[in-house]
Amino acid sequence: MSKKYNLSPTDRLNYVHKGKVDPGSKFSFVKKFFSTFFLLFILVLILIPYYNRLSRKKIIEDEIKKEKENISLYEKDNEELQGLISYLSSDQAAEENARVNFGLQKEGETVVVVKIPSKSETEESNVGNENETRTSCFRKWYNYFFKK
Repeated sequence: MSKKYNLSPTDRLNYVHKGKVDPGSKFSFVKKFFSTFFLLFILVLILIPYYNRLSRKKIIEDEIKKEKENISLYEKDNEELQGLISYLSSDQAAEENARVNFGLQKEGETVVVVKIPSKSETEESNVGNENETRTSCFRKWYNYFFKK
């Protein structure tokens, strides 16, 4: 090129810009801006379905975890019910049921009945307590120390 145009070494440097972009070129900036915008748009279009899929997967995994916990609770209840069934089918449960519900006893045993006071008896005893609570504190102390 230098022989064809007879350029000096400094002219050659000025002629060849060594890959520098012309600062006055607005076309290159717009081109870079739109190419970057286009790439970001494509990236967003790819990530939206991926995010939706991940969120659905998380929801499904949470539901599976919750159902597994429910299954373990039902299995535990099932084991307890199996234990109760085995107890109720035993002779000990039948004997206990006969004693409690029907008042039966074995030979040589005596039955003791404990009477539970009715409401009227408990109300009568509470009336006496209410009279004591209506007296003043000073009167109670006086009665405690001087009237035995």
